[in-house]
Amino acid sequence: MRNIFIRKTILGIAISSALGANQQAAAQESGAQEEKIEKIAVTGSRILRQGMTTVAPVMVISSDELNVGGSLNVGDVLATLPQFAQGIESTDNAYNPANAGLSVPDLRGLGEIRTLVLINGRRPAQTVDSSGLLVTDVSNIPARLIERVEILTGGASSIYGSDAVAGVINVILKESYNDFTVDAQAGTSEQGDAESQSLTLTYGKEIDGGNIMMSFDFFNQESLRVVDRKGARGQTSYIRNPDGDNPRNIILNNVGWSDYNITPDRPTFMIDKTYNYYQFQRQDDGQLGEGYLAILDSELHSYYKQSHDLNPNLYSSAGPTEPIQPYQRYSAYVTGNYELPSDIYMTGSVSYSKVSATTQLDPEFIFSNKGWVDITDAPFTVPQQVIDTVKQAGTGSNWIAIPYTFNDFGNRTTDTEREYFGVSLSFEGELNNGWVWDAYVASGQTTSQATSFNRINSERYDGGYTLIGECEPNCPEFNPFMPLSKEVVDYLRLDPFTDERVISQHTFSANITGDIFDLPAGYLSFATGVEIRKEGMEVNLSETTLLGLNRNKKSQNNDVDRTVKEAYVELVVPVLSDVPAVKQLDIETAYRKANYTYAGTTDSWKLGINWAVTDDLRLRAVKSKAVRAPQLTELLSPSSITFIRGDDPCDATEIDTISTDKQAIRKANCQALGLSADFNAATNVTTGVDVTVSGNEQLEVETAYTKTVGLVFTPSFIEDLSLTVDYFDIDLNDGIARFGAFDTAEMCVDSATINNGFCAQVTRAADGNITNINDTWVNANLLSRRGVDVGVYYPWKLGDYGSLQLSAYATRIINSTFVDSPLEGETVFEYAGSSGTPEWKGSFVAKYSLNDLSVRWKTNYVHSVLYRRDVTAEDYEQHVLPTSVLHHLRVGYYLNDDFEVYFNVNNVMDKDWLGHPGTSSGGSTYPITGRSFILGLSYTL
Repeated sequence: MRNIFIRKTILGIAISSALGANQQAAAQESGAQEEKIEKIAVTGSRILRQGMTTVAPVMVISSDELNVGGSLNVGDVLATLPQFAQGIESTDNAYNPANAGLSVPDLRGLGEIRTLVLINGRRPAQTVDSSGLLVTDVSNIPARLIERVEILTGGASSIYGSDAVAGVINVILKESYNDFTVDAQAGTSEQGDAESQSLTLTYGKEIDGGNIMMSFDFFNQESLRVVDRKGARGQTSYIRNPDGDNPRNIILNNVGWSDYNITPDRPTFMIDKTYNYYQFQRQDDGQLGEGYLAILDSELHSYYKQSHDLNPNLYSSAGPTEPIQPYQRYSAYVTGNYELPSDIYMTGSVSYSKVSATTQLDPEFIFSNKGWVDITDAPFTVPQQVIDTVKQAGTGSNWIAIPYTFNDFGNRTTDTEREYFGVSLSFEGELNNGWVWDAYVASGQTTSQATSFNRINSERYDGGYTLIGECEPNCPEFNPFMPLSKEVVDYLRLDPFTDERVISQHTFSANITGDIFDLPAGYLSFATGVEIRKEGMEVNLSETTLLGLNRNKKSQNNDVDRTVKEAYVELVVPVLSDVPAVKQLDIETAYRKANYTYAGTTDSWKLGINWAVTDDLRLRAVKSKAVRAPQLTELLSPSSITFIRGDDPCDATEIDTISTDKQAIRKANCQALGLSADFNAATNVTTGVDVTVSGNEQLEVETAYTKTVGLVFTPSFIEDLSLTVDYFDIDLNDGIARFGAFDTAEMCVDSATINNGFCAQVTRAADGNITNINDTWVNANLLSRRGVDVGVYYPWKLGDYGSLQLSAYATRIINSTFVDSPLEGETVFEYAGSSGTPEWKGSFVAKYSLNDLSVRWKTNYVHSVLYRRDVTAEDYEQHVLPTSVLHHLRVGYYLNDDFEVYFNVNNVMDKDWLGHPGTSSGGSTYPITGRSFILGLSYTL
């Protein structure tokens, strides 16, 4: 039994797009030790087969390749591969505390929620990102236990269910271990920050009839601060060209702000609406000195910023921001397998992971437009120096706007804790007719808690400088020109509060696969199975959040769940074999029916051809329908009401502002709503409306039609060379999106008629005025991706001089389009070649081995892109972002059979792209860390 099913090893170079060297070695070793192996499982199919690929391309990343950069987070490695866009990364989470410590891959740039992640072919329990959407955090996976990562590109919902739209990432963990190994490493940047440390203990032992294995991991990541990289993030910015020439926007370095991150010793204000900001230096006695103009170049003053070189007293744009956030991760994984009587094989596992992170943002603040004060009737004592400065300006106005930063509160700090626990149990066996069955049950839960510190109680001040609420009528003075008193700080600063989300997933699945009968070209093979999942999301909010005390961010508790029931069938039909021009020709097809509690019943399918022309050349093609069902957050988010500023699109003046070709449609639809041509909307006075933010139970599934066409070439005249080329085409319809309140109102009346989903979200009173807009998720977006993937692998035997293994992957993006909605005449936006969507992306890996020495070199390539879609040299200075080429080195040496030491150098050439607004924020393409080093050891006792 075990020989048939358990060893899910990919045999032969031709099976993957470009096999890593250790994959080939593992396959050869497996073949030598287990000659009875007849069939294997390959990602993308449930059918066991004899050394054959599926119709869809599957790329295999070996553990060797994962280790080149020394990262213990598989997500950081995947982000550098050409098939991936930048997902949620540990290298670029600066302004998103809820995503701290998360690592979520994004295949094809279609969004993390459209990439399905599996562990050993099965779904793990998920967590939530900052938008409340379910995602799979790959940083929870114990890196040292990863055997390989298999990446299937293209729709695979017929095999794996919802979310497999862009493709599938299947992380394969080691199945057995018979040693006790200690792995330890430490890393740092060349500048002495972004340090990391890790320790992994792995133990395994063969027992009578089975194996037990366990791994315990600790990882610590220290921070990288923006302020420690000159030119990073907001320190570099575009501003309007003061000369009025082209380019219209030029780059400003060493940026300082006149109205942001105000320090207590240098208060500031703007007189009337002149945009002239005046600063004051606080003297030793605590009083203010004379005021002076903050922005010295009057032609730039409307942009609130200029170089610190002109005014070193301007305020920092960097603050405490950390592109690499500090976090710690603990994880444990215990698994065992045992052969029961009647050739039934049992496997059980328990996994646990805990991530703790602390993130910091700038302190709470008041913008200028909220801090208007008449100095003759201010709610605080206006310093004489301020009064004198206003008079000297000679504007004739007594109104000033005062931006303010609550430095006395301390930085806005968020402690995030994410804890995962999962258990699984599976049974596998073989029937008398050779069919193989398996049954699997699993349960997992992720609890995420975010504790917020140093937040302001917006119910206790009027938005400006008057305290209100419990302190009335004897509230302390809030004077923005003087240090805050302890009494004011204690009154305005909220106590720490914690919000919690609990995600649970319970799964049962059963599958059976085998040969039905023999055809002239081979066996007709099948797989069929069922899967039942129950997914739950519980939201437990603090009283602070329930009441909306912090800036009116009000929400509600929630406890929702859904059940998914699925059944599928898959067939491989051999058509021809051993005839001219056909070594083997198979047709593969699959069909899945799924029922979701709220989204109803849907289906998915695939139809493909696998044509071995000769032993050297194989052609493959597959077309499929893939789906993504709406998530619980999109369906059932609890309602919350807020006031949002905006204009009624049916107001007569608003109609006049849109293009002529759209005016006729909008006028007709507004009249259909009962509004006159000269309608004067109440939003002209109220400046906005109440908006209800909620889920939408009427959402339907997203549907994608995908196809891939390619070849695998393994020429017999060049031993072990493998070349793959695959064209991919993905068209996604009914993409789920939330547009915002007034965009929803506009789409209601800009559609062909008012019989659309957008108008259903807009409520109008009898007089025609909008009383409420439901800002919810709707099925609207249209997305497409087209391109070509290329993979090459070649192992080169050098005799007494060792061996050299080479692999390269590249992706050429032909089209990457996006349409906001299916409205007639909507603009199709082409993003190929613009920031985030390079036309070319590639990765090259070389491994040289000689006795106990191994040297690995990896090069990542990203082609130059436009700063923004469709920009030209007339729009922006340096409008093209440069090509990114990054090199990484790993050198390992075995001191003896049990003890390896290794040294990694990441970003060998110490490249950075600081000093450009489009390349200075961090991430895998344009990192700001610089050169970094890792020293590690692996010792087997």
